[in-house]
Amino acid sequence: MLLFAADLQGATISGFAAGFANDTPGFWGIEFQSGAPTERIASVVLKMPGPGFFDFDGVDNYQNQTAPIFDSGSSLGLSAGQVFFSFTGEHPKVLRIRFAPGAFAPGDRLQFAADIDGLGSKVGGALGGYGGVQMTVALSDRRTGVANFRTDTEVASRVTVDIATSAVPETGSTFCLLLCGGLILCILDALLPPNGGVARIAPRS
Repeated sequence: MLLFAADLQGATISGFAAGFANDTPGFWGIEFQSGAPTERIASVVLKMPGPGFFDFDGVDNYQNQTAPIFDSGSSLGLSAGQVFFSFTGEHPKVLRIRFAPGAFAPGDRLQFAADIDGLGSKVGGALGGYGGVQMTVALSDRRTGVANFRTDTEVASRVTVDIATSAVPETGSTFCLLLCGGLILCILDALLPPNGGVARIAPRS
């Protein structure tokens, strides 16, 4: 009977935007709510909806920022040196976040400031508009999940990304399958005639 690895399980990652993008240090949040103890989040991509964009031009935005600002006061289990933000231009629609290998474990939380514009408001509730900010999560085992923010209150939007379990045969079971396959090939080889697999039938006398 084929057995499956018992240590694999689904993962749940939540995201939120709460407060005011031009005033709240930990406006954006990403939390690894549950998963296998050895699982890690490798990366997260945030894509702004409709006319929305991130505001990194350094003019009249949060602390005149030109890049996201890690918030050590509200983040949990992560340090600034383990988080890498990447984007293109001063007003990007997409923000990519990579994490150092082994860093973002179940129970950890990232919070950071990244001002927004184009949605008619800088409150967290605006991020659920126009279909909502799209959040894509990639785990260290290459499983991925995607979901969109939904407005929770006037000043907050939230999202939950559920990533399903991947059933993978255990190492021992895989070895047994390979061994059985090899035995079957040996048996077939022994039953076939030695002349290229073509049996010759002697003519009647």
